Amino acid sequence: MGVKPYKIIAIDAATPAVIIVDGPSGEILQELRFASELTPTELAVSSDATKIYLPCAATSGQNCILTVNLASSSLYKLPLTVPYPAQFIVPEAPTSVAYLADPGGSLHRLDLTTMSIERLGTPAVKASCVGLAADSEAIYTAWEHAAGGTVMELSTNGDIHWQYDIAGIPTNIILADQRLLVPFTNTAFTGEGVALFNISKKNPVPAVVTIQCPSCPSGLAAYPCHAVLAADNRTAYVVNEDSASICVIDLATAQVVDRLTLGRSLSRLYLLPDSQLAIGTSNLFADLSLVDLNTGSLLAVTSTKRQILSTIAILG
Repeated sequence: MGVKPYKIIAIDAATPAVIIVDGPSGEILQELRFASELTPTELAVSSDATKIYLPCAATSGQNCILTVNLASSSLYKLPLTVPYPAQFIVPEAPTSVAYLADPGGSLHRLDLTTMSIERLGTPAVKASCVGLAADSEAIYTAWEHAAGGTVMELSTNGDIHWQYDIAGIPTNIILADQRLLVPFTNTAFTGEGVALFNISKKNPVPAVVTIQCPSCPSGLAAYPCHAVLAADNRTAYVVNEDSASICVIDLATAQVVDRLTLGRSLSRLYLLPDSQLAIGTSNLFADLSLVDLNTGSLLAVTSTKRQILSTIAILG
């Protein structure tokens, strides 16, 4: 089974350190330690794949952003204090900005050149931001509130372009090839699934894919929480954390065409370059799993004393 060379960038909460791993062999190439008072909440890669940004919550309250320079293999703290980074994203385009949402729902823009921060806005109602995505032209957000959930497209200045209320509770938002994939879990009256938005259209209405119907009393919760788009741009893989499974979705028909039962809870999924393999991460187990998406097999699981956070990066 041939696999192209790739590296895994991960966070070991036990050390704590950023570790750079040779993917095929599993050899740790570098370990970059950071202060134990810092807890990274996300791991974001710059669009040119030369830097890794780690927004961190600090026990002192001086929340910050750690940066890994991959060319020099160095780790340093940016001279910028930020709000608690509940959500963080670096746009998938050449830019010097990043976006952050705090626990109160306020959205902030960070200029990584001038090391300045600007608050763009706060929700009109009490809401929590559960997902951020961005490109060079817009910010995409998913919100949980008392009535369910809302998906928004905002300008880079925070002005609302459009918004769409969904019946379920969003758990994430993923931007991929002019699509937004928004997994959602159930309320007392709705099932679980994923909303597919075509953002090339103005005011898009999503196609909704049902993963767990609300009228199945014997069905256990799936909790769809993450999704990735295959290289063919026709297939999406949706991770169901509670049911320990992955749903395969045909984007053309907006239908579930397969369900891979792994028997192990995953929280996020990362595709390996030019293969049908993927690496799954787990909030529950704090490890990595190698998954064959073609056969639905769980091929391997890491067995170390490291506690790997669920946000990683694959660089191929």
